[in-house]
Amino acid sequence: MKNYLGLAVLALALSFGACQSNAKKTEKVEETAKVEEAACQTECSQCPSKCSDTKVAESTTETAGIYYFHGDRKCKTCKVVGSEAKKLAEKLNVKFFDVNIDQEENKSLAKEFEATGSSLMIKHAKSGKIEDLTNFAFRNAINNPQAYLEKLESTLKSDN
Repeated sequence: MKNYLGLAVLALALSFGACQSNAKKTEKVEETAKVEEAACQTECSQCPSKCSDTKVAESTTETAGIYYFHGDRKCKTCKVVGSEAKKLAEKLNVKFFDVNIDQEENKSLAKEFEATGSSLMIKHAKSGKIEDLTNFAFRNAINNPQAYLEKLESTLKSDN
């Protein structure tokens, strides 16, 4: 009888501990969901109503600046390429265009720039020339950010 009573107390203690553990897990899941939702509201290209930056009007094809093309999903490198380019554009007072190529209204712009995936392009004001910095940007944005930013800035300042 003592064994049964001891086992019952042990089982009760374990189930209580499991409930506490599940409550903590639930809190963590809810907290993670809140963080992800906040990130979605600031970065997510899948929420066009929350991210007006991803919609680009047809009239911008004549506008000089930095054009950052991407799809609905962005990897770590894509995010760094875009965010650092945007910061530099703000610093240099250059127009920055965040273009989601998966949105129907941006398909013609992507076609004009020949952007079929994640890309970083510079359109010069005087010459109208478009320079493709995609390979350099994706190769260096994370591993050599200083070289990436220097190349981007020097390209913006040169109007060949």
